[in-house]
Amino acid sequence: MPYPYRIQIPLAMEQFAEVAAKSSSPVMMLDESGKVVMVSDSFSGMLGYERPELDGVTVRDLLPNIGPDFAAWLGRLQRLYATFSLRKRDGSYMPAELSFFALDSPYIDRPHYLMILNNFAGMGHLNIVQQFSCTFMQDINLGVLLMNADFCLVDISDMACKILGMKREEIINRPMEEVFAAVPQEYQLVQRTILDGLTVRNHAVSWTNNQERYELLMDSNLLKDEKGEVIGAYVIFKDVTNLRSLEEQVQRSDRLAMIGQIAAGTAHEIRNPLTSIRGFLQVFKRLFEEKGFAREYAYTEIMLGEIDRINELVNEFLLLSKPRNSVLSKVNVSEVIRQILPIINNEAILHDVVVRYEAARNLPPIIADAELIKQVCLNICKNGIEAMGEGGVLTIAEKVDEEEQRVLIEIRDTGPGIPAFLIDKIFDPFFTTKENGTGLGLSICQRIIHDIGGVIRVSSKGYGTTFTICIPYPKW
Repeated sequence: MPYPYRIQIPLAMEQFAEVAAKSSSPVMMLDESGKVVMVSDSFSGMLGYERPELDGVTVRDLLPNIGPDFAAWLGRLQRLYATFSLRKRDGSYMPAELSFFALDSPYIDRPHYLMILNNFAGMGHLNIVQQFSCTFMQDINLGVLLMNADFCLVDISDMACKILGMKREEIINRPMEEVFAAVPQEYQLVQRTILDGLTVRNHAVSWTNNQERYELLMDSNLLKDEKGEVIGAYVIFKDVTNLRSLEEQVQRSDRLAMIGQIAAGTAHEIRNPLTSIRGFLQVFKRLFEEKGFAREYAYTEIMLGEIDRINELVNEFLLLSKPRNSVLSKVNVSEVIRQILPIINNEAILHDVVVRYEAARNLPPIIADAELIKQVCLNICKNGIEAMGEGGVLTIAEKVDEEEQRVLIEIRDTGPGIPAFLIDKIFDPFFTTKENGTGLGLSICQRIIHDIGGVIRVSSKGYGTTFTICIPYPKW
């Protein structure tokens, strides 16, 4: 027998509606479009409505994302009893086991349907459990997905919606294949094999939502009834992105510390012979110039340039090895940016780059070393200018994140961007894409910001790159 099941009523529709409205059972009658024709007091009360308030309401207002064709949606149901999340008047949701029936009567000329709430018995006893379930799904700081035996999404927590970049009302009661339709099957967060018992514990997965990457730890398990039959499954995941980021920062700091120790012991040993070599090469260069030996003169210039490169690398080593005597004080970020703007503009002119400065009013002061903040901003701006080559726009924007209590400095360029497979490596010591780079600049910048409790984030969408320097500010 095709679903929905049909029941015969020997009454006219108005008579049946009058009888059903007085029933103690939670029932609702719907027309062919899903519009509420009648509702019992018990049902409307459970939803927090007065019965007249539901006049003209459609079932789509109570069960989100049914779709425009209510009858077609009913035809796709495969079970007599199905669990849904029923929206209440206050916007919260309650789990509800519902059944739908098509009404047959010689007095009915248009299709009508009856919706029955099956788990109404003992509702007073279950109310606290249901309320906890609704509150849990809304407030829990975990991603939770609940699926029934047909692999349809029954409920989802707010945190899961945020991480997955999905709207709850658009995916509830949808097959999981539709929920993750935009993702290749092998990368879908939840696989149908979960219903076959293939569950996981502390499974590490990565998820990218609008270029924002999340690192997750996922658990899953089956849900069985008292007979041991599978009635569904759940997935719970925790966002550990910050923990992974902190772990990477610690690893980078350890590598930088090791480099610093090596530098402290070897830098002077390297510089001493380099000074002698440079001195003799300068004598040779002057001699070749006097004798007119153009080719030899050019060779000495190349060698002197390479020695300068070695010296620059040694200087950066020494910067890592020296304990920084930071002078922490109240710093006005806007003043710092304005002080370095002339330097940035001069560099930009050499590359035909336009610099735009988007100041913010009344930025709260941060606690930092102003000179080190200048060093970080200059380094990132210089990288952006060089990445664009000839032409482009470099934007420096100030913002305040009041929720997280941070001052943000965004530095955006219109260059070619950073490939996804490289973006996680750019803060690693010695990693560089520049022909003459040392690969230490961004590592040092990250260490400076990390030491004052901040972070540097980077995003690139294939065209342009944005570095965001996030620095906490105290409440004064």
